[in-house]
Amino acid sequence: MSFRRVDMVSVGVIGLSAALTAAVYERLPERMATHFDLAGNPNGWMPRAMGAWFAPVFGLGLWAFIRFLPAILPKSDRRRLGDSSAPLVAAMTAMFMAAVHVLVLYVALVPGASLARAIWIVLGALYVALGLVIPRVKRNAIIGIRTPWSLTSDENWARTQRVGGYAMVIGGLAAAAFGVLGGPTGGIVAIAALIVSALIPAGYSLVLARRQDQGS
Repeated sequence: MSFRRVDMVSVGVIGLSAALTAAVYERLPERMATHFDLAGNPNGWMPRAMGAWFAPVFGLGLWAFIRFLPAILPKSDRRRLGDSSAPLVAAMTAMFMAAVHVLVLYVALVPGASLARAIWIVLGALYVALGLVIPRVKRNAIIGIRTPWSLTSDENWARTQRVGGYAMVIGGLAAAAFGVLGGPTGGIVAIAALIVSALIPAGYSLVLARRQDQGS
């Protein structure tokens, strides 16, 4: 699939979420639950006009930010980043936002519905997808696992992204499994899995940098 098609899919997914919103808008409650605790229970609300349209508008803006930010980077950073990373990450972000929005609409339309399980599947899927992409990303200022140590050399960067990719895939799968099957504490364990999967590559980049300094 060409990256122009990736962009079309991204915008199309956001457009479909907006079209779905328009189709069910009159059936939505005056106050929509838009924020939820780890158990999937609503703990934050917005007026219907804001709650219904916030995610599609924000999702489009976030997609555009990730997709086109590389255009303002220095040429050296643009070459390292390449033509593939930004469209793919932007597409994943757009799909994630659209999926979360559909879940919010579902909770608003179905009395007593909960997104406790579904949200962890969606979030876990995002982590898995990102984990498959970041090992392909070369050192740059905006996409990837950027720590003070991973940015010091191409070797540290590449090895950190590879470790981060494994960690994010495992963390995403664990979050989805614990979120769905873990019972009342599943959400806590799931979020812990995501946090650990982010800390592992950060710590690895520090250890690797110190080893490189000692060997030089």
